[in-house]
Amino acid sequence: MKWMKIVALIAAVAMSVNAGASPEELKLKKELMSSWKAYSKASQAATRGITDKELIKWMDDDKDFILVDVREPNEVAAGQIIALDFKAIPRGMVAPAVGKTAALKPTDTVVFYCKLGSRSAMVAKEIAEVFGYKNLYYLKGGITQWLKNGHEVHGKLGELVISK
Repeated sequence: MKWMKIVALIAAVAMSVNAGASPEELKLKKELMSSWKAYSKASQAATRGITDKELIKWMDDDKDFILVDVREPNEVAAGQIIALDFKAIPRGMVAPAVGKTAALKPTDTVVFYCKLGSRSAMVAKEIAEVFGYKNLYYLKGGITQWLKNGHEVHGKLGELVISK
């Protein structure tokens, strides 16, 4: 779980403002962001990705799967992909939800998504490693790619489609 501490530190540093940061702080931020990118790439390589087109086909074919949005609540409120079986569980809460509440079962087919695909790949990798789940996917390009390709999302203000 050492990497979880690294990820938390990276997130904290990434949210800080560069204005007034010392050269040492900027160097640390650069190193942490490099580690984040490396871990993200490793997670994507170790996990099965699914494209937006494949996900649409699964939806059209009524494939049995759970779609899990691992973004933060404010991101989910802005817009989410809707599926028959949908859950919104922030990235840091997925493992506790699986471990304590059985929010997901080992036999479930699960597609995780986030903004760009990094966080969702990390979650899929973590759940596979810690709990031994096998049928896990992440949405390549996340909700950003989903929107770029003209698919709809639903949010507090209703339906949103961005035309190509």
